[in-house]
Amino acid sequence: MRAKSLRPAMLAGAAAAGAMIALAGLSARAAGSEAIHWQVDADRGYSADVVQFTLTGDPARGGQMISSPASLNVLVGLTADQLASGQKRPVKFRVERDAGQFECEGFAESRHASGDCVFQGSQSFAQLLAARGAGRADTADLYRMTVHNVGASYLDELKSLHYDTPTVEELAKAGEHGVNLRYMRDMAVAGFPPGKVDRLILAHDHGVEPHYVSGMVAAGLTSPSTDELVLLHDHGVSAEFMAGLRHAGLGRMSPDQAVQLHDHGVSTEWVGALRKVGYDKLTPTDLIYLSERGVPSSFMVTLQRLGFQRLPITDVVKLRDHGVSTDWLAGLQQAGYGGLSVDQLLVLRDRGVSPDYLAALKHAGYHRLSVDEIVQFHDHGVSSDFVQDVVAVGYGDLPAQDIVKMRDRGLSANALRRASALGRKLSVDELIRLRDAGTI
Repeated sequence: MRAKSLRPAMLAGAAAAGAMIALAGLSARAAGSEAIHWQVDADRGYSADVVQFTLTGDPARGGQMISSPASLNVLVGLTADQLASGQKRPVKFRVERDAGQFECEGFAESRHASGDCVFQGSQSFAQLLAARGAGRADTADLYRMTVHNVGASYLDELKSLHYDTPTVEELAKAGEHGVNLRYMRDMAVAGFPPGKVDRLILAHDHGVEPHYVSGMVAAGLTSPSTDELVLLHDHGVSAEFMAGLRHAGLGRMSPDQAVQLHDHGVSTEWVGALRKVGYDKLTPTDLIYLSERGVPSSFMVTLQRLGFQRLPITDVVKLRDHGVSTDWLAGLQQAGYGGLSVDQLLVLRDRGVSPDYLAALKHAGYHRLSVDEIVQFHDHGVSSDFVQDVVAVGYGDLPAQDIVKMRDRGLSANALRRASALGRKLSVDELIRLRDAGTI
């Protein structure tokens, strides 16, 4: 734990809750008569009566270090004056807890002090644990609970909150994992369901805080389980996201569904926009399908405006996947080709038919060609200029396939004009024969 990350106003409360909070703790083998090294640093920017207190087990025996802010009231016998002394002087103090106590001796000088402690477990507390049904605690168990200030009030609080009676190991582990009295009380107020202590440990280890629980409950997640809260938190699903889903009209989403939507980038604003244009029955699977294809809500809105009312989402995705833009659709409608089916639109889009091309054909006199005829024109290179030339020399009534035949056989506008000088309107086959013979 970094001391600088704590606000000074919180330090006294932190010290009252336990002077030595940290994960793991010292080696169980350091819990007997073995000396444990201690260190006090009063030069960390805390208030006058709060210091940084560190315990370190024997490295040769696998001991670990724990360190946290502590009030001098907790270090009974150590004073601010002793720490402030400019000369090295002996000091002695004790740290008393329900589960045991540390007797510490050493030297202090210039706001720093260090020395060794000896731990003594409380047999009366061990008897209390056994009487409460927690099991038999040995010296190592008592040591772990002392370090993390797990005592009678801890047991009482768990009972008042209707938790199952914890084992000695669960109590020690809860303290080591930072599940203190304040956390369990605030979690209960927030709506965290009581049960076994290991549920609290799991929630704390995954960063599930009381405000997160209360937010989820307010968002409609009634009686959430620990696993559900952990799942949502691990995937970054916020209470605002859950509330947004409800506001968007999706009702109560299960945690699994909410996680799926969040993981696939589904935003609540996007869902709300879809519902406003009639897509109010979409399932989470539908929404994920649309989101993965990158279908923006603006695309759906414009489809509605262009007359494509509540298209099946499979058709919407087809349009999107084939590069059909709303501008392209609007251009087709302006060219006189509204009302085409999705499949017809895809044929035109895949062939590269532009709205400008259709508008030019319309201007040339071919106001409404079938999709097949448009494709024939486009695939055979029939330009709008060529169609205009054909119409200009009196062949505006020809079917599309005849114009295609003329284009394929190399009949130019000049050839058609020369043919018109022959005095009568020739058939397409006659024009081709004359062209092949070099007459026109």
